[in-house]
Amino acid sequence: LTQSVRSARPNARRRNAAGFTLLELIVVIAIVGVLLAVAANRLLPFIDEAERVAVLRVEGQLRSSLMMEAAQRIVRGRSASLSDLEGSNPVKFLLEPPKNYIGEVKNGDIGQAPERHWYFERDGQRLVYRLGQPFGLPVRDESLQDPAFVVRVAYADANGNGVFEAARDELYGVRLQRVAGADWLSGAIRQ
Repeated sequence: LTQSVRSARPNARRRNAAGFTLLELIVVIAIVGVLLAVAANRLLPFIDEAERVAVLRVEGQLRSSLMMEAAQRIVRGRSASLSDLEGSNPVKFLLEPPKNYIGEVKNGDIGQAPERHWYFERDGQRLVYRLGQPFGLPVRDESLQDPAFVVRVAYADANGNGVFEAARDELYGVRLQRVAGADWLSGAIRQ
């Protein structure tokens, strides 16, 4: 009888040694959960930074396409038509618009523009990128402005009439001017 009791005990130990107890499993799951929370908290701000860099990349593409359009008009002898670029939608000069560009919008419909999308305000003649809530923990500051851009013709107004005249005025170029959201674009303000 004592021999059978002794032989039963090693089997019981082997059975327990082969797996995890419920307590051990809960502890491991809790540790993994804490590590995931810390990692997510550290990585989410990088998503916000990637959004800012993507907007800056589109801004650079818009500037390049505007310069190409202006150069083509000058080479073709149509420099007088450069004034037509003032207040125009710069996205139309891109070969392909950004995937998150929703098109031209009237001022009354601006509130319906989805977050993290580009749109062109027809009435305001400006291209706008609508910011969204940050992916990180802090809530977006409501005073933070959506980045907005306008197309301007830069020239020396010889006669002071405020209108570009190719025959009289000295052309400096065409530029995409930031009119809002410069703090967010520079990275000075973190969402």
